[in-house]
Amino acid sequence: MPKRAVFSDKVYRPSLPFAQATMAGGFMFVCSTGRDRNGTFAIGDVKAQTRQTLENIRLLIEEAGGTLDDVVKCTVYVTDRANWASMNEAYFDVMGAPAPHRVSCIVTGLGSPDCLVEIDATAYLGKD
Repeated sequence: MPKRAVFSDKVYRPSLPFAQATMAGGFMFVCSTGRDRNGTFAIGDVKAQTRQTLENIRLLIEEAGGTLDDVVKCTVYVTDRANWASMNEAYFDVMGAPAPHRVSCIVTGLGSPDCLVEIDATAYLGKD
């Protein structure tokens, strides 16, 4: 199955050679953290990081012609159980109800010590 990378200059692009998102068979696979366009995290603020993470995902999905309504599954990684309620509050404010299917994990760390949340989303955008 052919795949294609999706990029947006509205989303921070790290130096590693990863696609910001990938399209394959009408599905989009996108993962993001709460870095703003300049690569800065809202230090210690899981709500702000969750909102920024979902904003980054929204921008990438829109780059491919979709919306957050096209998201069918998310996996959320949070570095501290104490941040769970705040992450959920921001997550459901953005994703609405009913929110897409979700898997959630408490992890001991992510790529940066300042990163409190990472979200992996799958969206169905139709025929690629």
